[in-house]
Amino acid sequence: MENCTGLYSKALKTGNKTVGLSSMAAVFAVTCGVATLSADTVAAQSLCSNYTIVRGDTLYGISEAVDLSGGFQQLYNANRNVLAGPNTLEVGQVIRIPCADGALPIVGDSQPARVATAVAGATSDRPVRFLTGSNYAPFTDENLPGGGLFTEMVQRSMELGNPDQEFEVIFVNDWGSHLTTLLPIGAFDMGFPWFLPDCSKVDILSEANALRCTQFDASEPFYDALVGYYTLAGSPYEGVTEYEQLYGARLCRPDGWFSFDLEGEGLVAPNIELIFAPTEERCWELLQLSAVDIVTYDALPAEEDYSEMGLEDRIVKIPALASKQTLHVFVPKNNPNGQAYLQTVNAGLEQLRLSGEWFEIVRRGIQTTIEN
Repeated sequence: MENCTGLYSKALKTGNKTVGLSSMAAVFAVTCGVATLSADTVAAQSLCSNYTIVRGDTLYGISEAVDLSGGFQQLYNANRNVLAGPNTLEVGQVIRIPCADGALPIVGDSQPARVATAVAGATSDRPVRFLTGSNYAPFTDENLPGGGLFTEMVQRSMELGNPDQEFEVIFVNDWGSHLTTLLPIGAFDMGFPWFLPDCSKVDILSEANALRCTQFDASEPFYDALVGYYTLAGSPYEGVTEYEQLYGARLCRPDGWFSFDLEGEGLVAPNIELIFAPTEERCWELLQLSAVDIVTYDALPAEEDYSEMGLEDRIVKIPALASKQTLHVFVPKNNPNGQAYLQTVNAGLEQLRLSGEWFEIVRRGIQTTIEN
C-alpha cells in the first residue's frame, strides 16, 4: 500500500455482517498525500470552493480545516474523478470542497459531463433477483429512502444499463446466509453490498475470505470505504508507518467486520493478536484499559464512535496505515447469466458516475444518516 497520511461511516459492519449485530457502520475514510508548491500560490481552504493542492496537504487535513460534514471521506467522494486513490495527492491538482449542504461547487471552465452509452447485457425473460439486507445504514436498509444509498445506486444502474430488464430487490436480514447458501444455490442472482479482497493474495486468505474470490465474480466498485487505525495518545504505536511495526500488538476489530485486509498485510497470528469485540464501543473500552493496543475499522463510524464517548483528546489516528476497501455487487461464478448481469450493472454504474448522479445519491444518503 502507498504511504499516506490521513475516513467515514456510521452503521456499517462490512459486507461480512452477522445476524443480531446491534449496530452496523457505514463507510468512509482517511486519506492523504503530498505535494510541492508554496501556499501563497493557491486559494485558502474553505467550504464550497475549488482548491489547489500544495506540498504537505492531506484530505484529512483539508476536511478538518474547513470542518467538512462527513469528513475526509466526503472530500474523497467528491473528487474520485481527480484523485488516483484516496492516499495520493499531487501538487497542482484542483479538488472541489463540498458546500455545507454537501453539494459541489461549480468548477471554473468545466465542460458538461460526458454521458456513456450503455452496453446492455442480454435481457432475461424473468426479473433479475437481487439479495441484500437491512441494518447497514447508509448503504442498505428497508427503512431508509430508496432502501439505502447502495440499493438506490444498484436500482439506477439497472435502469440505465438495460431499461428493458425487469428486476427486484429482496431484503433477507440473515446476512450470514447470503454468500454461504442463498446465492450459491441460485435462490437469488446477485447480492450486495460486499467487500472484495485483493484476490492476488487469495493464497494467504482464510477460506471464508477466499471464497469471495474463488466462488464469486464482482462488479466494478460502487463505493470506496477507508479503514482506519487508532491508538492512545503516547502509545509506542502512535507514529508507525508500516504494518510490520504492529507485529506484537493486540488489535481490536468489532465482531462481524471483515478481516481479509489484515490477512493481506500479515496482521494475523502469531504476528499479532486479533480480538473481535462484541461491539464497537467495547473496542474503545478495551483500548482505554490498555487491554488492546490498536482499534481498527471503518474510519468515520470509528471517529464518530470515539467522539460520542468523549475520547477525542485520548485517541490518535495512524494515517499511514489507512487502507481503501471497495464495495461491490457479487454474482456466483456458477450463474450462467452472471457475466451478462454484471455487464448491465457496470454499464449503468458508468453512466451514474459520468453524469454526477452517483455523487448526488451518496450525498443524500450520507446527509440522511448524519441528520438521523
